[in-house]
Formats: sequence, C-alpha cells, structure tokens
Amino acid sequence: MTLEESFTLVALNERGVARSIEIELRDPPAVAMVMAVDGGPSLEFQAEDLFVCLMNARLRLEEDGFLLCCQGARPDVFPSGLLQQETGGRYAYVLTDEADEAGRPTVDIFAPADISEVATVADQRAAVMRFYGLPDRASEQP
Repeated sequence: MTLEESFTLVALNERGVARSIEIELRDPPAVAMVMAVDGGPSLEFQAEDLFVCLMNARLRLEEDGFLLCCQGARPDVFPSGLLQQETGGRYAYVLTDEADEAGRPTVDIFAPADISEVATVADQRAAVMRFYGLPDRASEQP
C-alpha cells in the first residue's frame, strides 16, 4: 500500500469553537498521520494502521477539549481486525444489528461527520463493547 494524501477536517469543542485540522497521510516506510491544528506545528502519529493513528490523534485533540468531526470518530463505527489488515485501517464498519459483519456498510474513517455524530475515544470504545455484549474493563473502577 502506497499512499500520500492531504485534506482538511474540523474539530469542535463543547462551546462550538472550531479548529481547522490539516491531515497528511504517509506510507511507507511506516504508516503515519501528520496533523496540524490551525496551521500550527505538525504532530506525527505512527502506528500499525491508519485507524490507530486516527485514535491517537483524536486523543491528543481531546486533551484540549476538541472532538474531530470524521466518520472514524462515530461511536457506531469500528473496524474488524480483518478489515484493518485489508484496508490499512482506512475503512471501518458501521455497527448495525441489521446485518452480519459481511453485510455491514463501511465508511472511510477520514470522511467528514457532523459534530452530533462523533464521540470521544473512550465513549466510542464503550459503545463498541456494548454492541458486542462485552464488559468494558477500561471503565471499571479497581
């Protein structure tokens, strides 16, 4: 897989303040996502695939109170391991009860989404665990 692509997304906070998020995807030698907020310094996120890069970038934005408005940040969107391998993490399933995994729609994780559709990484993880009927150990208190 060889890719080099650039595009702009929006991140919003609870007060409605918007930030322009410049994204650059790079590969090879390593899968990387470079993010610049409002034209500021670039931050690079390297991982085994683009979905993990995106999650790490989202966590960084969440530190400042911002949610990235993209399909990969929806609580009902998550890739399977096989789909991550096949697409380098670029596509994920929309988790719906109406279809088994093979029949579920997929979305480009970097396609824009409305702020009303997105969630934090923790909320997305909790929603995925609920969908599959699994306990969310990350939210349990010791």
